[in-house]
Amino acid sequence: MLTFIDKRITTQIRVIEDLKSLSDAICQQLYNPSGKEDWLTYKYADLFTISNERNNKLQYSNVLSASQEYGMIERNELNIDIKFNSSSIINYKIVRPNQYVIHLRSFQGGFAYSEKLGVCSPAYTILVPKDKLSPAFLKYYFTSKKFINSLRIVTYGIRDGRSISVEEFLQLKIEIPSISHQQHIVQVMQLWEEKIRIEECYLSKLQQQRQYLLTAMFV
Repeated sequence: MLTFIDKRITTQIRVIEDLKSLSDAICQQLYNPSGKEDWLTYKYADLFTISNERNNKLQYSNVLSASQEYGMIERNELNIDIKFNSSSIINYKIVRPNQYVIHLRSFQGGFAYSEKLGVCSPAYTILVPKDKLSPAFLKYYFTSKKFINSLRIVTYGIRDGRSISVEEFLQLKIEIPSISHQQHIVQVMQLWEEKIRIEECYLSKLQQQRQYLLTAMFV
């Protein structure tokens, strides 16, 4: 039984990896403006404003951290024991749903989409989409290899210490389609995202079952 589950776990990991690779390929195709007439060129400064809204009245106590795969998540979901003074969150920045956060991991992309309301490190930069953007449109593009490669000219430092020049980033150009086209792309990518999450959930169940059997063997 354990051998069977081990083989199924290995297969499931490959299924997830293949789905992620296919999702990346679809993302690259969907965000490619080549030959598409309704795509227009903008600077990122035309698409975003910067928010410096602070937690001055301690309205929020939940601290969010940047995750490359899942966007902004609750800090306690990272499984990392991060020490901080709770009183210091008065200086933290407020993050709202549909906003983007520029963090420090530029080698991974450095941008995280937020679906949550909370506060984050004052070292982060909060971007608020303007009307030209469907809020989640750049969520998937900001994790693509194409976008990460485009950041090379606006990043400084080495290895994990690379930082993004926000001012220079805002002057970079990008082509985007109409709002309706943006929404269609988001819907397609959300379907793939949900499919991957379902398969990851199934993998987790298999791993739990394996652990249960191992534990039961020694009772």
